[in-house]
Amino acid sequence: MADQPQDRPAGVSGIATLCVLLGLASFGFAGLLLTGRVPLSAGAALISGGFEQLGPVAFVLNATILLLLALGLARGRNWARRVTLLLAIAGIASVVPAISSAVVDARPFAIAREGAQIIVRVIVVFYLTQEPVKEWFLQH
Repeated sequence: MADQPQDRPAGVSGIATLCVLLGLASFGFAGLLLTGRVPLSAGAALISGGFEQLGPVAFVLNATILLLLALGLARGRNWARRVTLLLAIAGIASVVPAISSAVVDARPFAIAREGAQIIVRVIVVFYLTQEPVKEWFLQH
């Protein structure tokens, strides 16, 4: 039996949508890299931790993972919830050096950008660890 969208918690739909949007942005960025229209460093906001330096393949891999997670979350797969949690926590840890550097150098735009990444990831972790949400995943 297919899940009806109204059965799915709104936050799960939001997180899945965010994964789709970021996945599509990563695919688009990979295309821009392949055509030489943007430098690798411009992708730091999509893939943190220096992984953007691995080139277009890293962005395609990132997009594929995000789109698979979006599908798994939308279908209520607990593995997708757990992997999303792990990636969000790892993402928080990977942004710490960047925000620390931005604070020391007093770069307000970088502070806002890195801070927003941390805030969104903390919200994702908080939401996906709530009991009603965990129960919904366990029922599917």
